[in-house]
Amino acid sequence: MLLVLGTFLLLAGLVLTLIPFNLAGSSANGWAQDYIIAMLVLGIVCIIAFGLNEKFLAPVPFLQWEILKSRTVMGACALDVCYQVSYYCWLSYYTSFLQVNSGQSLQVAGYISSIFDVVSGVWLFVVGFAIKKTNRFRWILYWAVPLYMLGQGLMIYFRKPDQEVGYLIMCQIFLAFAGGAMIIVQQVAVLAASDHQNAAGSLAFLGVFGNIGGSVGGSVSGAIWQGTLPGALQRFLPEEALPDWESIYEDLDLQLSYPKGTETRLAIEKAYSLAQQHMVICGTAVMALSLIWMFVIKDIKLDRKQTKGVLF
Repeated sequence: MLLVLGTFLLLAGLVLTLIPFNLAGSSANGWAQDYIIAMLVLGIVCIIAFGLNEKFLAPVPFLQWEILKSRTVMGACALDVCYQVSYYCWLSYYTSFLQVNSGQSLQVAGYISSIFDVVSGVWLFVVGFAIKKTNRFRWILYWAVPLYMLGQGLMIYFRKPDQEVGYLIMCQIFLAFAGGAMIIVQQVAVLAASDHQNAAGSLAFLGVFGNIGGSVGGSVSGAIWQGTLPGALQRFLPEEALPDWESIYEDLDLQLSYPKGTETRLAIEKAYSLAQQHMVICGTAVMALSLIWMFVIKDIKLDRKQTKGVLF
């Protein structure tokens, strides 16, 4: 019964915490809506109750309490949250921006937005080899976190209508090298702080925090977009296009129907740039917290003797 209770509390906590980030944008009063506040409060209470259940009641805990309170595990989880929030702040609506502001086709915009996944996926092998050779992992964060902030910070300047798309690709490559390194370091950190029996649970625990960060990032970027773009269109659009601002806001095809260089298209590009810059600024500010989390993580040496085989 206690095992079922812990599972229920964890699932209820995650569901009640994550759903509001998807509902807040469409609710009448946004985050002030009563059921949004209620779900967040109940979700946090359930997550706290899950931790107390693991500590005092569960005969076989999901994770050992020593692991749950480990500064390395919590530092890696906090780093993952900041990383995911920051990631979605620069990636959201990026393909639309490339089509509207840079004049790229949907196919080319898709290729450009996929640069991060391709480069970071290959780079993971290099970082993994470096960790194996040095038996250390925290040193990677010393350059990965600042490099990620640099790449995202440069996007604040380069997400403008008159900037070459090559500069955006350069920023994405910086982000890919740094992001790929952080992904593997987070996983190695929680595994290094856990014993063999709790390896899977530790990775799952890290994944929970990553999903929370992704939901927060998607919600924050969506809120910035919805709060910035409509007002910017109403300020920048010429008088003849101003009555259609709502249709322009909602329809990407209509935005692209205005030829490049026309007054209306330039106004749309300017509004896009303003919204995107606000999103990237927010992501860079959140990522700055990772400068703290990377020192919370202990620099555990990885050449300790490992348990071999399968334990039941």
